[in-house]
Amino acid sequence: MILTGSANAAPAIWKISDENSSVWLFGSIHMLPDGMEWRTEVFDNLLDEADRIYFETDLGMEAQTRILSLTMERGFARDGVLLNQRIDDKLMSKVRSAAETYSVPVHTLLAMQPWMAASTISVAALTAAGYDPTKGVETTLVSEIPVERQGFLETAEQQIEAIAGGSEADQIQMLAATLAETDSLTEVVDTMVAAWMEGTPDVVADIFLADLGAYGEAFVDRLITQRNENWVEQITTMLKTDEEAFLVVGAGHLAGPDSVVTLLEKQGFSSERVQ
Repeated sequence: MILTGSANAAPAIWKISDENSSVWLFGSIHMLPDGMEWRTEVFDNLLDEADRIYFETDLGMEAQTRILSLTMERGFARDGVLLNQRIDDKLMSKVRSAAETYSVPVHTLLAMQPWMAASTISVAALTAAGYDPTKGVETTLVSEIPVERQGFLETAEQQIEAIAGGSEADQIQMLAATLAETDSLTEVVDTMVAAWMEGTPDVVADIFLADLGAYGEAFVDRLITQRNENWVEQITTMLKTDEEAFLVVGAGHLAGPDSVVTLLEKQGFSSERVQ
């Protein structure tokens, strides 16, 4: 791993404004290594001053139970068809190899839908490289921000639908793309996190979107485009009602031609990098 922390960290923050109010957008990374120093004085000051801090979805203890239930419901096959019956032998051989490499029980993967098998392998690969979902930006912040100051842009159902909502063919493409990148995944994520820490969101977006390309247009549309458009509608309402909001969403949503920032600019709002 190339990064464990930096005294000069400056992940990008945008200020989005209309005539009389502003909201702030911070691009996060959902899994990080232990000990990474990503917070800045600018970040903490804006966080303290905001009326409400919005996350993609609720990550509190009660919500986690709901997310787990939905994941089990959507992620495990209920029709008696095993994973090796859904995919060809070549792809299944890659599943078995990844399972051995990252110590994931094959029998567990066999019971999963292709999308969940892909997610499980991807998380296992990142965990093996030292990335920890409990050290990500959101999980760190949720534990310290009072519940009454938290807001959410989507439900657990909507978030899981973005990942799991494709056809079986879409899911198999997701699995194949995941397995094709496992050998280089750590290097790619290390590079993306380094760019994030250095405050170069365009580099983050280039890496993120190039990586997503292999997952297919339908997946990108559900995971990025549709969600960005939904969030922009909500941010527009926040600005119209003069809510001083601080939003924490995945860094890949805040850079590139179809980013939340770009969509808001197209609607006539002004944007400014404040970090």
